[in-house]
Amino acid sequence: MQDEKVYDGWLKVFKRKIGDRTYDILKDYDAVAAVVVNEYNELLLVKQFRPALMEETLEIPAGCLDISGENEISSIVREISEETGLSIKPEEAKHILSYKPMVGFSNSLMKLYLINVKKDLVKLGRVEDEDVYEVLWMDIDKLGQDISQGKNLDVKTILAYYYLKSLKY
Repeated sequence: MQDEKVYDGWLKVFKRKIGDRTYDILKDYDAVAAVVVNEYNELLLVKQFRPALMEETLEIPAGCLDISGENEISSIVREISEETGLSIKPEEAKHILSYKPMVGFSNSLMKLYLINVKKDLVKLGRVEDEDVYEVLWMDIDKLGQDISQGKNLDVKTILAYYYLKSLKY
């Protein structure tokens, strides 16, 4: 099977012919995300502008594995620090699940990690990350309301919510 590259930017798009059909295949990066929870059952979220949606979103901290030689744990530690200002130790990140967010056209993998922290370790508000506008804690039940009302459509954040609810948070 020979893929034909049709776009070669940060993301790459290929045409793949299988039998009589041709498919568009997106080759993007694997990624990691942090389900950061405090002792009051609140989830740490970051506010970001997403150009594909042309709106701000509230999401769990996350990032792509786009640095050569960096493993998942190093990436999640770095991403949490960059996006929230929170410093964690690698052993504090517990892998909870992996999934493929866009199986119809991409084979990228997202890995979610659970991290429990004390609320007062996080400085809320703006951070120095160029993509993150604000860091905030949200009550898990409030997040559930936002999800059910269609106010939060980010799949990794929705999975984080349902994972925490399955643990009775």
